[in-house]
Amino acid sequence: MLALVALLCNESFAQVPEKPAQASPVVDLAGIINNDSLVTALNAQLDTLSKKTQNQIVVVTVNDLGGLDAKELATEIGRKWGVGGKRLNNGLVMLVKPRNDKGDGEIGFAVGYGLEGAVPDVFCKRLQTDYMVPHFKDGDYAAGIKAAIDEIVPVILEEYNQSQALASDSGKKRGGGNGWFVIAVIIAVIGLIAFLRKRNKKNINEQQQPQASNLTDAQEEQHQSTQDEKNDDVEEGNDEDEDDDEDEAEPAAEEPEQHKYKYGGGDFGGGGAKTKF
Repeated sequence: MLALVALLCNESFAQVPEKPAQASPVVDLAGIINNDSLVTALNAQLDTLSKKTQNQIVVVTVNDLGGLDAKELATEIGRKWGVGGKRLNNGLVMLVKPRNDKGDGEIGFAVGYGLEGAVPDVFCKRLQTDYMVPHFKDGDYAAGIKAAIDEIVPVILEEYNQSQALASDSGKKRGGGNGWFVIAVIIAVIGLIAFLRKRNKKNINEQQQPQASNLTDAQEEQHQSTQDEKNDDVEEGNDEDEDDDEDEAEPAAEEPEQHKYKYGGGDFGGGGAKTKF
């Protein structure tokens, strides 16, 4: 009975922050980073990672864990906000609670199923203890977060590049023979089309030649003169059309739609780590 009451109390006090209306990789709810230029740089770095690899890292700071430990709250945030892709579940939530009147400082990482291979628990723990805690103990939360991000992003990029290379090699092995066959067929079709066009042009010239030989010299001169006038008219018309096209072409260039960062609906397992400081 006591255990059940404790569980119910824990659930009632656990407050998972609402997903921000304007999604971004860095959500500093505790206001501990205190460096706007660094926040901008981290947002750009993590946004680029998301665009390139579809993997998402979200950094969240809170003043209160709401009755959970840091890793549990990070997991709940990842699920509620949908960090990472829905199909690959490749998100990571980095949660930081500073030391304050509500208790010790805590760091919690929650890792989606799709990233657990690239970012195992032991790596998460090492990032927390070796790269974050030393800065956090000095009160420099911005430096600690940046140090961890600078370590973890290259690891995810390397894993992504390796998986792309493996997929490319696999595709070449499966489709290598068929590729040469397709190229041969295309070349044969192009050659056949060229031959038919050449033969058709030759037949047309042979049919027109006798008719031209029956014309008198005067008729030929008149015919040639008329043909030259027509050609001049066509060239003038083409020049006018080109001028009109130049006047009408050049519509205002449309601005590319701005990339809007959004969470993709990923899910989370039990991967990650937590550390107190």
